[in-house]
Amino acid sequence: MEAQRIRDGVKSMQEGDKAASKGLFRKPDWDVASGCYDRAATAFKVGKSYDQAVQAYVKASEAFFKADGTHLAGKALENAALILVQNLDQPQKAAEMYQRASDLFMTNGSIDRAAEQLQKAGRALENTDVSAAIEMYSSACTLYEQEDRGRFAIDIYKKAISLLVRSKKLEKAVDMLHRQAAVLQKLTNRSHLCKANLSILIVLFAIGDEVEAGKQFNIMCSEDAEIGQALLQAYEEGDQELLEKTVRRQHVSFLDNEVAKLSRTLTVPGEMLSQPTAAAGRQPTAHASGGYGRQMSPRGQQQQQQQPPTPLSSGMSPAQMRAELYSTPSRPSEKSTPPPPPQAPVAAAQPPPPPYAVPQQPPPPTQEELDQEFARLNMNNEKYYPPTSDAQALHDHGHQQPRYEPNSHPSQPPAPHQNPPPKFEEEDDWDDLR
Repeated sequence: MEAQRIRDGVKSMQEGDKAASKGLFRKPDWDVASGCYDRAATAFKVGKSYDQAVQAYVKASEAFFKADGTHLAGKALENAALILVQNLDQPQKAAEMYQRASDLFMTNGSIDRAAEQLQKAGRALENTDVSAAIEMYSSACTLYEQEDRGRFAIDIYKKAISLLVRSKKLEKAVDMLHRQAAVLQKLTNRSHLCKANLSILIVLFAIGDEVEAGKQFNIMCSEDAEIGQALLQAYEEGDQELLEKTVRRQHVSFLDNEVAKLSRTLTVPGEMLSQPTAAAGRQPTAHASGGYGRQMSPRGQQQQQQQPPTPLSSGMSPAQMRAELYSTPSRPSEKSTPPPPPQAPVAAAQPPPPPYAVPQQPPPPTQEELDQEFARLNMNNEKYYPPTSDAQALHDHGHQQPRYEPNSHPSQPPAPHQNPPPKFEEEDDWDDLR
């Protein structure tokens, strides 16, 4: 089976060479040649003839490149490098293939694939040539940084730093750590950034450069860290002045309002605040405009004392409230005499007297008055005669004919009741016939 695959690969290689050759009346057909070389490489790989497979992939890459297939050319070289690493154990040649593939991907505009090829080249050289592997990793990180895609280079930075520290190249490790910290700062990855900064300090101390370590610490520390360090120093030394100076820094005011207020009340154990805060040492006083923080002028206090007290409406009935409202003058031209200034109450239990006298309510109407009002409203304004005796009625109305009363004149019988005329049956029958 493998021999047959190898024979198929040889046949495909011959066809590819024929298509790539130049004749008297024809030009090289690189499209056909690239396809033949690619089939031959696959056949050699299946037949486990890895050297021939690598050669076929290299020729296929050249044919693809001449046929304007730059991406396919780089992919063919990547396959050849993979065979060199996994099957032939030739990392140097594999790294060379990866570099060539990276150049082709960069020509095609695939920066991510180009950096990936350099990363694979560095991985292939880790066990044989550490310096070359570090160079490959550094080149891959540079490509990611140029395209502002540093988040894809985090793992590459870690591998490069690990190799540099392992090979005792601490100065280059510091430079690589600085590059990693710059990328992490752009990504606002605070936890990893703090780890990178701490790694820089450790490496600098390992080098023996304490001065540079101090400079780097001052550079990498934010204002928050400086304020925190100053607070710790103030508490350790018992310096109240340093504490108050620290909490008055502008960056503290950017914190939450309640936290900023709380910071102004901090004191070193055994010390007191040098200046009392406005909230603790001064009570808010209302001024004439209704605000706080300023004392009221004497004129404003006098005006406030001259203001009349508001009438007490509690305990009054609705009728009393209406009477008091209507009795109060409403015209602005009329001048009401201001009441005397209020005096201190003798007893707290006695309420102050009302400022205005409430008029006395009229007595309730009698039943006779209610009957007259009802008759006036419902009998078309006729004069109402109260029910009295006949003699009193004749005395009051001499020329008016007395009204008939059943028991007043028994000699005159009442007029008989007149029934309507009967209706004859002939008329009903005639109506039915009609």
